[in-house]
Amino acid sequence: FWLKASPRGAMRRLVAAALAGASLPGVAASAPSRSTLVTWPNLAHAPSIAERPGEEADDAEGEDASGDVRGESTTKRSKSSSTRTTSTRTTSTWTSTTSSTSTSTTGPHMVGGALTEEAFRGWLAVWRSKYQDGLWHAHVPDPWESLMPEALRGVPTKLVKSEGGVASGIVTEGMGYGLMIEGFQAARSSETALSHGLALMKSWLGLVNGPAEQPHPFAGGADYNDSATRADFWPYGVSAVMAEKTDLAPAGLPAWKFPVDQDDIDSFMGSAADGDQDAILGMIYLAASLDYPDDFVDVVARSIIAFASADLGFPDMYRTLPDNRKVFVPKLGSMWGGLLPPGGKFKTKQEPWCFSPGYFAPAHYRAFRDFMRSRWRPSFEPYLPQHLDGQASSLEELLDAFDGAVTAGYNILYYSSCSSGSVSNWVGVESACPHNDTLHCPGVPWASTPYVGESGGTCSQSDTKWGSYGPDASRAAWRIAMDYVLYRNESTGVLIFDRAGHLDASVDFGARSYLNRIVMQYKTHSHCDGGEPHNCMRWTPSPYQLAFAFDPKVHAPNVTCANVPRKGESWWAGFMAYPTFAAFVAPYDEIGAVQMAQWMDTLSSICNFSGVNTTDYAAGDKPKGKLCLDSYFEASQAVIATMLMAGKVPPLPGVAQDPGVPDRVVDELPQRLPPRRPAAFDVMIGVQVSPTALFKSGSGPGAPTRPEMLLSSPVIAMASVVAVACVSTVLGMCSRRVVQVGAVPARVRAELLAADYTPVTLESEFL
Repeated sequence: FWLKASPRGAMRRLVAAALAGASLPGVAASAPSRSTLVTWPNLAHAPSIAERPGEEADDAEGEDASGDVRGESTTKRSKSSSTRTTSTRTTSTWTSTTSSTSTSTTGPHMVGGALTEEAFRGWLAVWRSKYQDGLWHAHVPDPWESLMPEALRGVPTKLVKSEGGVASGIVTEGMGYGLMIEGFQAARSSETALSHGLALMKSWLGLVNGPAEQPHPFAGGADYNDSATRADFWPYGVSAVMAEKTDLAPAGLPAWKFPVDQDDIDSFMGSAADGDQDAILGMIYLAASLDYPDDFVDVVARSIIAFASADLGFPDMYRTLPDNRKVFVPKLGSMWGGLLPPGGKFKTKQEPWCFSPGYFAPAHYRAFRDFMRSRWRPSFEPYLPQHLDGQASSLEELLDAFDGAVTAGYNILYYSSCSSGSVSNWVGVESACPHNDTLHCPGVPWASTPYVGESGGTCSQSDTKWGSYGPDASRAAWRIAMDYVLYRNESTGVLIFDRAGHLDASVDFGARSYLNRIVMQYKTHSHCDGGEPHNCMRWTPSPYQLAFAFDPKVHAPNVTCANVPRKGESWWAGFMAYPTFAAFVAPYDEIGAVQMAQWMDTLSSICNFSGVNTTDYAAGDKPKGKLCLDSYFEASQAVIATMLMAGKVPPLPGVAQDPGVPDRVVDELPQRLPPRRPAAFDVMIGVQVSPTALFKSGSGPGAPTRPEMLLSSPVIAMASVVAVACVSTVLGMCSRRVVQVGAVPARVRAELLAADYTPVTLESEFL
């Protein structure tokens, strides 16, 4: 059932499911495993706990402002060991799932409950405590107000202060995290986030211009004029794009670390791709929250072009697979990594043929592509860097480069990860051209991954080890989770090629399959079941039972393998554990949706935030518990992971994304609907009723077979009812097809697709 609260109102709630045991007159019904989602339009109409089969009393959780439906689950095993029945209660939703051996949870991402929400708010407060006012902390002058887009004029500057290791000081990694986090929340209508995000973005533009002592723009170039603005100067690529026809400041990528030590300037030069891509994604979402002002869009577009050129190697640094497909390997910054050659005019500054899977950000590249496609203007054409032969590059080439980077990144990830989801910090991508000055040629970057070349070489940076699962690698989990959240269909349909570059159709790999590896590792090797409330950390606040899944000290299995051959970092570091938690956003066939949400709540409850002041962190207590350090890197990974788990990463407004997942549930009816699963039928009813409609569950105290709707005559008179029988043998359509009734909110669509319903619109004449 799909319900509207009134004849003219917007859809209030989803109730969509195949009714177990239901039958149509004259049609024999089979009894496959079913999932039934029942949503009550008003809590007063919901059955009491005593009327709900298999459910015990628990604390009800409601909705947050975004409309996500959440709840805690209870699990009971029936007498048959092969069947599990689970149920959950919220103030508005009850879900019952029964299956033989496993529950299908295909579809959109999972979302945690109230504990996950609380953890995100707590970690966000911790993270924002790292902000400090004033660009002067970076020894960089404030940008000229007259050169700022209107939205940034008069905005005070703000920086992210990091600490620990090579990242101590002010690094673009931290600035990127801040911009991305605040951009996501600004797009969710948070004025506080918008204020923080604009302040960080203004500082970013100041960093692009650089210190007063350096040539301007300093950006990701070397210490001489035009290094940042011309692709034919070392380092290859354009890291700053000038706005020659507008009165706007240069936009692009800053040097990776500030303040710049003038006596050791070589150690500070060059951009860092991880921070660059996060910052620009945040800028895109800030633009969306402002409704895409022209001058703001101009700045963002130039930043994206600079990223593509300096950090991806656009337009000339790529390899061509046997099918003539171009693949771009994301560099590690403007001066090293990826396909930069070991010698010649554009030689790498550091070890050649090196790549970090933790830098790979497919959702970012897709968002850059979609933003440029939808916001492109002819006036942007001069911003595109020329090919080295002097020919102009094009928008289509730029869009293809982002797709090529996604293809290369997923293939490298496939060859540098284990069945547990562990990944190597650094891997090799050697694919040399005949001459160092030749930047593109036929080749397969993952031919020897994780090694550098056939000789078995290695590479590393940032004081982390090659071939080891550590802090550079751990970020891969949330970056891939973000791809699933924002680009569900595209992230699933990834093409994997063999070592020779030929398509391997036998491999099923993508965002969901990779994330499911991590989920399975927790499910199989943890010494507790996080999908059951209070099963973990029952006797102690320590999450030690979960550590058995990944911690090398207890010999967690499958964390090392041929692709990740060296011992990894301890799971007890928050920057290692929290990214893996984000994997639970992708549905997994062996765990029902309710249990997935409970897993996220379990993982989010590791830290106690009851004493944390979420508006003024310094005025309250620190989070308490294991894995709860509030230092820079731990907090950054925790806030991003919980942001994903809490459903706080929205689709980009006003930009077409993932053509397989339209803004509405469905757009059109395909000409032919081949069956996906043999089933006698499913039946869906779209109902528009008044709020006075009553519901009950069967008759008698026993478990009902299915909900029944009781409508009074006046309600029937004003209701429009549509019933569609999906009979595979008669209509040639598969089971679980849903008819659209009005506009459907994203969360409602998510619940529909999570139950494995394929959306279809049928013409009224057919109905």
